[in-house]
Amino acid sequence: MRWRTVVALGVGLVVAGCGSAPEKPARAPAAASAAPKQSAKVEAEAKPKIPKKCGRKKGECLPPSRWVKRLCDDVYPDVALHMFGPKTPWKRLYMLSRAEAFNASGGASLIGEKLEPGEEVIAVRRRKNDGQFQMGDTEGYDVLRWNGACATIHDGDFTTDEPNTVKNSKIEWRTLGLDLRLTLEKQPEIAEAYEARRKSCKGLNLGRVSDTCEADDKRLVDEIVRYVRTGKKLPKPVKAP
Repeated sequence: MRWRTVVALGVGLVVAGCGSAPEKPARAPAAASAAPKQSAKVEAEAKPKIPKKCGRKKGECLPPSRWVKRLCDDVYPDVALHMFGPKTPWKRLYMLSRAEAFNASGGASLIGEKLEPGEEVIAVRRRKNDGQFQMGDTEGYDVLRWNGACATIHDGDFTTDEPNTVKNSKIEWRTLGLDLRLTLEKQPEIAEAYEARRKSCKGLNLGRVSDTCEADDKRLVDEIVRYVRTGKKLPKPVKAP
């Protein structure tokens, strides 16, 4: 397998699955005491930003390189949902083969959930054997997955042609920001799926997951993806590169 030639530099982050103790529905925090006023300039600088235009005018549409470096140093679930919106200009790729979720850039990764055939990803950086990146004999891309993590894939492992069934990596509800969860819970289909998942996965320990829990967990993720693909507005993420 070609990935054996790659030195995995990514740091594995263990994210709890649907079998862990169920989380409570999102609730808005109580009103905090008045904080000192800040200047509009400082507040503007503090707001996380997500690029909306290509980093370069020529060539394929990839996000700005400096932003991508910060993106692939960590995992940003909220940012991923913004990036996968239907009106974003980013280059979409679709996996042809199963691959390990290595982040060859050296940043954080979610090792354990492999990229699957048909999975949709966004190309964020081209990798070439020009001395800057070392990837064995094959060039490829750093890509962003629906779960907010970066992964590195090889040429030949993906296509730009959208398959009949487009898949996505698993989105962990508990990793999404509060504002985003509150927005999603206002959607009847998502609220219903979440409640079903919460009940079916209640009291189960990691590694002892019922078929009903897994089915309800998948249903919740599917509803979130469906909502994002409608192009409806999402709240700005608290955490962004």
